[in-house]
Amino acid sequence: MDNPNQVPIRKTSSTASVPAMKRNKSTNSTVRMGVIALSVIVVLVIGFYGIKMINHNEVMKGVNSSEYQAVFLTNGQAYFGKITDINGNFLTIKNIYYLQAGQTAQPKDTASTSSTPLSLVKLGSEIHGPEDQMNIARSQILFYENLKNNSQVVQAIQKH
Repeated sequence: MDNPNQVPIRKTSSTASVPAMKRNKSTNSTVRMGVIALSVIVVLVIGFYGIKMINHNEVMKGVNSSEYQAVFLTNGQAYFGKITDINGNFLTIKNIYYLQAGQTAQPKDTASTSSTPLSLVKLGSEIHGPEDQMNIARSQILFYENLKNNSQVVQAIQKH
């Protein structure tokens, strides 16, 4: 610096600053894309569970939770109890009863037109000792229906 009035000129390498700028733009772009992708995933997950809850509420709308229901299966079995949940693959029923056919002694020489007596059995007394809750695959259910309080099954349950 020979001249005191001269302003010092700072020399910078133009090639050194360009890659740094490109790197910052590239990093910012990558971060921005990551945030967008994460946001899309979060929205999709929330939407999926929202639709699932709407469907669950629509399916449960037909179930009178204060009453008993009859659930009829594809194998001919029927269960009576309270449906507590229906999700995508399963129906959950508690306080379960089912009908069991009894045998009666009939005379050999007379033709009988009487039906086999049925008894109502509370789930849980079987030899394998199940809990009083069943999760039934929806694919195995023909239909279910709410039972009236004055139905013979509900009256038998209430006496049980």
